[in-house]
Amino acid sequence: MLRLTLEDFSPAAIAESGQCFRMRPVHTEEQCWELMAGRRYLRIWQLGDQEFQFSCSEEEWADFFRHYFDLDVDYSAYRAYCLEEDEFLKRCMSYGQGIRILHQDPYEALISFLISQRKSVPAIRTIVERMSEIAGEPIENAYGSFHAFPSAEALAACSIDELRPTGAGYRIGYILDAARQCASGELDLDGIGTLPDKELISVLMKLRGCGIKVASCTALFGFHRLGICPQDVWMNRVLHEKYQDIWPQQYQPVLGVLQQYMFHYARLEMRKTTNNRRIS
Repeated sequence: MLRLTLEDFSPAAIAESGQCFRMRPVHTEEQCWELMAGRRYLRIWQLGDQEFQFSCSEEEWADFFRHYFDLDVDYSAYRAYCLEEDEFLKRCMSYGQGIRILHQDPYEALISFLISQRKSVPAIRTIVERMSEIAGEPIENAYGSFHAFPSAEALAACSIDELRPTGAGYRIGYILDAARQCASGELDLDGIGTLPDKELISVLMKLRGCGIKVASCTALFGFHRLGICPQDVWMNRVLHEKYQDIWPQQYQPVLGVLQQYMFHYARLEMRKTTNNRRIS
């Protein structure tokens, strides 16, 4: 166990921010979340506003999880890009403070966002878990039985029929094509990680089923390209209603971070309003 004081870190906001699908609350424990990142399992307890306990060792925290949560970066510097007159973004940043852009594995991000097309966040989580149960390596620890995210090789070896119970539907073909290209080396994710943003997006979009939204999500959340802003129904609505269809130029260098605050606010708060015509 490891107890830490951390500023600007919210497991609740990160888990609901739509960037990862294997971080969720532990409903049997108050203020507790669990995370699977590849083969690594982590349980997080929030003890106070800035007090947290983690189930990992100090060594595992230093070697992996500190970087995974992007904790060496001051996110107030990103929020400082907000224009003084942008009251909407200020509200979003206050609502979602503690969100951080995770350093996810590019392969896991790619497969997860291929699944995400026309699916809600809860539905994506369900499909990812079912897929992991079918093809992922079993993991046992003090908290129960889990499955690692399937390796490209394990997923590539699956048939469409084997993955049908996941509920991924037509996306199964996209998932298998991407996994097989990654397993064979035809798609070198480490190699394309050195490309400029536009070229990276272009290469990803050559994959079957990988449109601009999936490619942008993979680039932002899998390759940590913080200037890339994925556009979905929520963000298109924000862009139209709040920014007259043009993002402020000042936001471009960190637009991926700023949109995460906006996405989190829009997705959760718009459910609460009976008038869905405008964002309050």
